[in-house]
Amino acid sequence: MLNETTKKLVDEITKNLAASKESISSSFGELLNLLIDKLQLSQDKKFVFLLLGKTGVGKSSTVNSLLNQEIAPVGKYDATTMEVQEYEHEINGVKCSIIDTPGLCDDIPEKGNNQKYIELIQNQVKQIDLLWFVTRLDDSRVGEDEKKGIQIISEAFTPKVWEHSLIIFTRANKADDYLEELRERTKRIRDEIAKHTGYEIANKIPSVAVDNKSQTTPDGKRWLEELYTQVFITMSERGAIPFLMATAPRINKTNRDPNWNFYNKSKFKNEDKENENREFNVNDFIFNGIQKELIKKKLIEVIPALAAAGASAGAVVGGPIGAAIGGVVGAAVGSIFYFFS
Repeated sequence: MLNETTKKLVDEITKNLAASKESISSSFGELLNLLIDKLQLSQDKKFVFLLLGKTGVGKSSTVNSLLNQEIAPVGKYDATTMEVQEYEHEINGVKCSIIDTPGLCDDIPEKGNNQKYIELIQNQVKQIDLLWFVTRLDDSRVGEDEKKGIQIISEAFTPKVWEHSLIIFTRANKADDYLEELRERTKRIRDEIAKHTGYEIANKIPSVAVDNKSQTTPDGKRWLEELYTQVFITMSERGAIPFLMATAPRINKTNRDPNWNFYNKSKFKNEDKENENREFNVNDFIFNGIQKELIKKKLIEVIPALAAAGASAGAVVGGPIGAAIGGVVGAAVGSIFYFFS
């Protein structure tokens, strides 16, 4: 149920969009750039993904597919030591951090020293907007090392970290019985997480199957739009706003041009052990009706935070410039909201 303030804001945006669709669409890029500049999103706002999973399962390749940039290097580490690797990047002026934990789910020499890992992670990781638990769909069991990783993360950040988490299965097209294995593997991993969180949290964790060498999963459905949708609706509100602003141009471009080519040949080759010769590079998203509804629901949740940011920035600047900032916020939010209405 929307609160009254949110409802009024959404109604106002929708009303304005009906009268100014063309101008918002044509000037979206300029509005977005001005918004980022004025609110200084590139300086004090960012989104952070924490990756958990065995070395070589395709964590980095999947992040790179989602963000359409080679942000996290692939194939760089062997399962020999526990480290925390943070990769910082900037997309359309918005900062993001991809934090990998090589060794956490691997059978390494320091095995058993859980407290050491917990302290290492706590010292280096200060913000998590979405936890990615990445594993292969064609692995039939939850390995002991994966169980260890789930335990360590739960103890390091409390079970509440799983409230903003996503289970991602790579190598979807290697599954013998895709839908059955997706159901069973999701259940088994949720069961393991539930040992630390209880089923109320664990059973709400979404799962997505991906294949970094194909645009579809064995059931013929595009997986990247589903991954984007689940990432956006599951991540924290703090991270959702900069993530939205970083990826908005790709969404906006697709909806303006329905004939936009979704996939091109990738410039990235031989990226990791099991995702070699990746055959495509994603340009933009094409969402189905269900995905649009889920994204719109999340947008309604984050719009008040965007509006508050705009009002705060406008109040600090003051005068006509401050008013202009507020207008930019409204137009930028409205442009995004329109395409999911």
